[in-house]
Amino acid sequence: MRKLSMALLVGVTLVGCGVDPEAENQEIVSNLIEAGFPAEDIMVADGAVYVGRDAHVTLEASREMLQAPAESAEQYRTTNLVGSSVTKICVNPTSTFNTFPLLSQGLDLAIANYNERGLRITFARGPTTGCTANITAQTMSGTGGSAGFPSGGLPYGIINIGTGLNSYSADVNEHVITHELGHAVGFRHSDYYNRSISCGAGGDEGDAGVGVIHIPGTPTTATVGGSIMNSCFRSTETGEWTSSDITALAYLYPSGAVASCSSYNFMSYRGQNGTQIQCSCAAGSAGTVWGTDLYTDDSNVCVAAVHAGAIPSTGGTVVVTIQPGQSSYTGTTRNGITTNSYGAWGGSFSVAGQTPPPSSCSSYNFISYRGQNGTQVRCSCPAVSGGAVWGTDVYTDDSTVCAAAVHAGAIPATGGTVTVTIQPGQGSYTGTTRNGITTYSYGAWAGSFTLSP
Repeated sequence: MRKLSMALLVGVTLVGCGVDPEAENQEIVSNLIEAGFPAEDIMVADGAVYVGRDAHVTLEASREMLQAPAESAEQYRTTNLVGSSVTKICVNPTSTFNTFPLLSQGLDLAIANYNERGLRITFARGPTTGCTANITAQTMSGTGGSAGFPSGGLPYGIINIGTGLNSYSADVNEHVITHELGHAVGFRHSDYYNRSISCGAGGDEGDAGVGVIHIPGTPTTATVGGSIMNSCFRSTETGEWTSSDITALAYLYPSGAVASCSSYNFMSYRGQNGTQIQCSCAAGSAGTVWGTDLYTDDSNVCVAAVHAGAIPSTGGTVVVTIQPGQSSYTGTTRNGITTNSYGAWGGSFSVAGQTPPPSSCSSYNFISYRGQNGTQVRCSCPAVSGGAVWGTDVYTDDSTVCAAAVHAGAIPATGGTVTVTIQPGQGSYTGTTRNGITTYSYGAWAGSFTLSP
């Protein structure tokens, strides 16, 4: 399969009154190296500095990378994000851009990609009103694209799209433009650590510490076609988000509302068995359904959810789990819904009611669980910043659970969900250093717990 590289660069000239562009670029390069980017992956082209071959870095953005990160984590993003004051980003194509019909169509599809996700930021094609930030869409030579990272709370102001893409499908144009807008709002490449995964060649763009942060709930390893944010793309791209992209977007720019199930094309998730998607159903949803318990992936999810007993007919929030295709589907009548039988079909889903998210571990007093040995409590941890812990593997029940969970290897330092199992008190506890956490030794203590993912 021929891969089209995203690595083509466009020349950007930086001009400022009383400013030496060469000195600025030297500082940018220095800042990037200090932030953790390998020198061999930093490029200066036509007066501009790039990392990862397609992401332009301004002086302000490079300085922000040296600041301490906020307490959050993404699949993969820079430290620099779009601020809360930005609610509507207008993407303004140049007149030249508009002369290329497939680029223009791809821009509309890319904007729809973001808006279908119900994020706290929306995109609009300019010129229009109500913009709280603007991005110019302009052309470059070749079949790639380039953009930069956010700075000062604003998205990067330019995306460059290769005119050679006009000879490819609207889906490929949608993919490339969605990708470059992703950089503009703060996403790094999903395969930043090994560009050869999607490009067939190339190395590590650099784990920059504050510059590359992973999103909880998304894969830590990349696969071909696994993300719109892979470094390189194929001529067969559909332009649609993958499930991990959707998770990343919802985590980075959450609206507080759950996206409608009707906004998903569940057939596009075939092969991603076990992937779970939370979405909402309105009252009185209508549509055709095939199967019982396992439904064909072209079935109406909300009607299937009522049939499965996951929600009442008045609607609600459901969790859809992607399943493999079945050799046959049996129709039944349940909860006022009659489904159809069918033969072999290439993809399926199951649907369940929403499981409430686990409470914060900090909301529990585990000392109060003494004597309830074997009891398990599922709870969540934010990014871990510290806390006193006594013991190794078995911890005193007054220890900070989340710090102990990192020490035990149950969660990474970026946080996650952990199972706490109540244990009897021990005659002594031994302190050790693991996973960046140092625990203390102690004598006899009347209650303990262990931790698991």
